[in-house]
Amino acid sequence: DKQSALAQYNCALKVIDKAQFWHRVVKGRERADTLVRETSVQATLTAKCGKIATFLKLRGFFETSENFVIELELLEGTDLFQHISSKGTLPEHEAAMILRDMLTSLEAMNRVGLAHRDIKPANVLMCDRKKDGVSVKVGDFGMSTFVGVDGLVRGRCGTPGYVAPEILTGGSRIGYSNAVDVFSAGVTLYVMLCGYEPFYGENEKELIEANKRAVIEFPEEDWGRISNDARNLVLSMTHPDPKQRISARDALRHPWITRLDEGNDHDRTDDSKNV
Repeated sequence: DKQSALAQYNCALKVIDKAQFWHRVVKGRERADTLVRETSVQATLTAKCGKIATFLKLRGFFETSENFVIELELLEGTDLFQHISSKGTLPEHEAAMILRDMLTSLEAMNRVGLAHRDIKPANVLMCDRKKDGVSVKVGDFGMSTFVGVDGLVRGRCGTPGYVAPEILTGGSRIGYSNAVDVFSAGVTLYVMLCGYEPFYGENEKELIEANKRAVIEFPEEDWGRISNDARNLVLSMTHPDPKQRISARDALRHPWITRLDEGNDHDRTDDSKNV
């Protein structure tokens, strides 16, 4: 009946205060179209990639006189940032399974013409593999957008330390492809394996400059135990030239993923042929 159906309807609510949101827009700290883009991107993913389990699903959207409310799939786990913080570093087989789920999301987004633009551990949500069929789901699509007819996206955004260098070096009118997400996923892989970010600065300006150069180092005291295949994949995903950067599809076929991902037997439904 209706009452029992409602009792089984669990979701997470993202509540945005309208007054605070428009105050941020006026101050230039928020784009006026953020909510429209976020909900339209997630609605597109839910409609076109609904059988792919590696996205946080959109359940609904409504507004009151004071708030915008986004209904999202409810997860019981934490985010990847907290998961790494609690463990220090992740073993290679676990990192491979997590990266595989992230790349599955990015490959699907590429096929339907979307860019996330803020891939980082805090935006990757941990799951119960036995219950959800995946290790993680990609969430927080507040900076996501649709790729233009020229195959490019415009606008400077992202998190310093994770953002692709072409976003930082190009002007606001210079376009870039959604290969930026693979770069950010490569930085996330680096963090999973050693516990810290590859780019460092005493302040944000120095961090951004290091991020622009995108020089990746592997200190032997931390990386001596990590396989050469893992290092190779990190370098392939974080190549400063997006034209030479590995794609999400090819990264999924990398020997480190195919050899170390032990999740081939979990029951994930992939409708990639139907997108």
